Amino acid sequence: MLCVEVELLAGRYAATAHNDRSRAEWPPHPARFFSALVAALHDQEPVDTHERAALLWLEQQEPPSLDVSIHAGYRNVLDVFVPVNDVSLLGSLDPERALREARDRVSGLSSAPSSADADRERKKATKDVAKEEAKLAALIADQQVVDVAPTATALATATALLPDRRTRQVRTFPVVFPERSTFSFVWPESPPPGLGAALDRLCARVTRLGHSSSLVRCAVVVTEPALTLVPSEDGEWVLRTVGPGQLARLEEEFARHRGIDSRTLPARPRRYAPPAASPAPLLAQGNFSGMEADWIVFERVGGARPMSTRGTDLARALRAALIETHGAETLPATLSGHSENDGPTHSEHVAFVALPFVGHEHADGSIKGCAIVLPRALAAADREMLFRLIATWESRRGDANGVVELAGGTLPAVRLQRVEVATAASLHPRMWSRPSRRFVTATPIALDRNPGNLRSNLARTADAASIEAQRFVADACQRIGLPRPIEVEVASSPMLQGAQPAHAYLPWPGRPGRVPRVRVHAEIQFDQRVHGPLLLGAGRYFGLGLCLPVGEP
Repeated sequence: MLCVEVELLAGRYAATAHNDRSRAEWPPHPARFFSALVAALHDQEPVDTHERAALLWLEQQEPPSLDVSIHAGYRNVLDVFVPVNDVSLLGSLDPERALREARDRVSGLSSAPSSADADRERKKATKDVAKEEAKLAALIADQQVVDVAPTATALATATALLPDRRTRQVRTFPVVFPERSTFSFVWPESPPPGLGAALDRLCARVTRLGHSSSLVRCAVVVTEPALTLVPSEDGEWVLRTVGPGQLARLEEEFARHRGIDSRTLPARPRRYAPPAASPAPLLAQGNFSGMEADWIVFERVGGARPMSTRGTDLARALRAALIETHGAETLPATLSGHSENDGPTHSEHVAFVALPFVGHEHADGSIKGCAIVLPRALAAADREMLFRLIATWESRRGDANGVVELAGGTLPAVRLQRVEVATAASLHPRMWSRPSRRFVTATPIALDRNPGNLRSNLARTADAASIEAQRFVADACQRIGLPRPIEVEVASSPMLQGAQPAHAYLPWPGRPGRVPRVRVHAEIQFDQRVHGPLLLGAGRYFGLGLCLPVGEP
């Protein structure tokens, strides 16, 4: 067995997905790592014959398995406009290309059988080499001469080369933050004697994987990692791998593009899946679905920029808009949340959730958008009706781009647009749905019962109320199908960066004749990993009790 361990020194992996410039590549593809080894091979001349033999052996092996953290966080991908080199101003960016091509022709003709025609071609190619050498020497000499009296055209050309005068092209820099900063590529066969040490030397010279900011440490290690992805015909992940001839193809490609022209990484796609022999244990999950297909996401694209404290107004406005679109006919209880007699239904139904920007050092608690989160057991007919309602609402109330406007209660007008892939990380279902043992509230939980006076000046009264509140939060976890937490901490102040204090939220349910619920923030710890999303308490169908999965303390 051969195991190569890679450590992300900055805890981040910067590499663009080969089929989507707006997304980061994760897990790392074996073909990308092989290319990094080839770059390390050619970083010193002459090339070490043992290192080259090691790569030739490696490309003959079956695709490697991976020990890698599947779940990762993704940085918001923003368009960056950067100055580019203008070939029309600089001339050829590779002035030696013509000389190399002429020398290659001479080299190719030197092995041809001697004949009159071949001799003429060799003489012509030799003259071309001399001509290109002279042109290159003249270009270099010309660049050493200082023009003390430049013309107006030369000054204009030189000014256009300044960064602030050059044209700018859009660039994206997708970055992923995995749960573990170390991962491994594992091949089942061990290298022949002598080649293992050569591979280790190559790995030691690999300094980056992907973008130049993605610094790594690589080494051949003697260990048996727990594999998380293996080659599989029915796998969900498609990774680029290598095969026989990969080293030669990469060297041919470099001879063509020389690091300047556009290039495509030669690779062989291969499906990967978790090992079938050791399936991952089923994780506990609540009543709401964490699948991206079961989240209908609307991104805020204009209008007011409300804080999370007005999230319930936004959720109610979204629900009211869909009910209004449907008309007088009764909606199914799974969509409306009401039974036939217009009372609240006891079955699970869709939730309307405002998604705030929390849990980041720059988080400000503003609402980035909202989502309609489907229950896991939603019938196909109800799902189809919900999508028809949304499409009708967008066609009636939306503009040409499908942008709709919502307002209601204390909420000023907000402009929303339904998106397949959101630009803000807060709107990605995986941010709220990834498995964890620890969850912290992004919005406070409206408790089902009154725990007592949490703000009492009497220590025993406040302590007793806090214990009751912790018990009610644990009960709320069990109510949605989760195991009972092993630890719950409650507070009125937020526990996440950007989250807002519980008292700043509008009273819930905020209806005449209804007693307002006590609201608390909470940190919840389970004895096993639990799959999100977590929406807890009395206001969970309108975004209260939304919890963010976080790392171990």
